[in-house]
Amino acid sequence: AEVHRGAVRRRGRHDDARSASEGFSRFTQAFGPDLSQIRKELGELTHRSTRQVLARQRLNTYLSFALFFVACGIGLAVSAVASKQVVSGLRQLVARTKAIEAGADTEPLSIRSRDEVGELALSFDRMIEELRSRDRVRETFGKFVDPRLVSRLIASGDNQAERRNLTIFFSDIKQFTGISEQLTAGAVVHLLNNYFGAVANVIHEHHGIIDKYIGDAVMAFWVPPFSVGDDHAGDACRAALAQQAAIATLRERVPEITGMRRNPPNLIIRMGIATGEAVVGTIGSDSARSYTVIGDSVNLAARLEGMNKAYGTEIIISEETYRLAQSAIEARELDTIIVAGKTEPVRIYELMACAGGLDAAHDRLRDLFAEGLAAYRSQELELAEDRFMNCLEAVADDGPALLFLQRITLLRQSPPPAGWDGIWRHTEK
Repeated sequence: AEVHRGAVRRRGRHDDARSASEGFSRFTQAFGPDLSQIRKELGELTHRSTRQVLARQRLNTYLSFALFFVACGIGLAVSAVASKQVVSGLRQLVARTKAIEAGADTEPLSIRSRDEVGELALSFDRMIEELRSRDRVRETFGKFVDPRLVSRLIASGDNQAERRNLTIFFSDIKQFTGISEQLTAGAVVHLLNNYFGAVANVIHEHHGIIDKYIGDAVMAFWVPPFSVGDDHAGDACRAALAQQAAIATLRERVPEITGMRRNPPNLIIRMGIATGEAVVGTIGSDSARSYTVIGDSVNLAARLEGMNKAYGTEIIISEETYRLAQSAIEARELDTIIVAGKTEPVRIYELMACAGGLDAAHDRLRDLFAEGLAAYRSQELELAEDRFMNCLEAVADDGPALLFLQRITLLRQSPPPAGWDGIWRHTEK
């Protein structure tokens, strides 16, 4: 049995070999007898295919990198353009902001984009228009009310009145009624405009605020914070002296202004200054208000302006004004009086010059007048008369000296009662 199984096994392998041989025969018939050439061609074909695939992969890789760099370039270019537009818009905004801060007028921005910068530019243009509107209000309203007050009222919105210590100023043109009767209406207006222009500039330069024009009169006041601390009295006195200098210059132009080449009117300005408490703020009704000052000091300043007529002076100041401003001015005590409508006496002074500005004649006049005034109050009329006469020798037309010589004549005719205090009561405003 074992031999039989071995024979069968050998016979089976032979069959397999035959089958394989027949297969190779068919393969040889199909492809030829040279198998090595086939293998070589298959290898070359495979190698070529592999290289082609690798070449395509490299090409795809290069194309991918190229497209990537192109996309990056386009993106960077677009970003650069967009950034440039944004930066340009922001630079315009910064430039316009600095221009506005410097007070220069600016044109609307040319930014028309619809992004956040465009919205910011639109808001900025609206702000500029609002500022221009406020400037127009300030410019127009500032012709009627001092521009500094307009700015303060717009900024704070404060329309409340308050009690402050300040200095009041009144001025008036001497014999203006007679002057106006000599001129045409146009000439009167022209003269007043030139006069108000000259004094207004001086008042503003010395930190004063013009309250109002009353005919040919000017009312102004000095108050913190426009004048620092108690400098309001000194500022008012310096402004009054500077106005007199400006009027002297204007007086030379009166013939040209009025058209009167012969006998032109003589422009003389009288001024009164008083310092004290007053109510300052917006005062009036719901339909009409004005920023002004009211109080006893206002009335006193108006009365002192009128006192110049009696004393033959140009600037009279109150005792409180002198007390605060004495280091900045030269003045002489004139009198102690009770003004019309008042019961309390007031010591008054003539403002003569800024500190150190007196010439020798007026310096001597001040000393002689002080001696005469002291003698007058002690009823030493002979000594007082002698000193006042000496005043006229120093300055021939000194008004106060002439006035006190008249008073001495009256006192001799009607001696004062016992206990006379030397206070003179004025019954006229």
